[in-house]
Amino acid sequence: MEEKFLETVAETMEVEVSEISMETAYKEYEPWDSMMMMNLIMDLEEAFEVSIPIEKVSNVKTLRDLFDIVKG
Repeated sequence: MEEKFLETVAETMEVEVSEISMETAYKEYEPWDSMMMMNLIMDLEEAFEVSIPIEKVSNVKTLRDLFDIVKG
């Protein structure tokens, strides 16, 4: 599941999977800003058939945090 998650994130951010990791930090990684966060949420919801509550997104600091929300 982690591999698919990282592949989806990389595709959305238009970067190579090797450029990101589960420890990639929100707003510290240039391509990952607030607009990208919204794109990520939409793409992850579609890819994993989940609904991501917007209130949980405010606590996201790394891709691992976002992954934990996706996997439930």
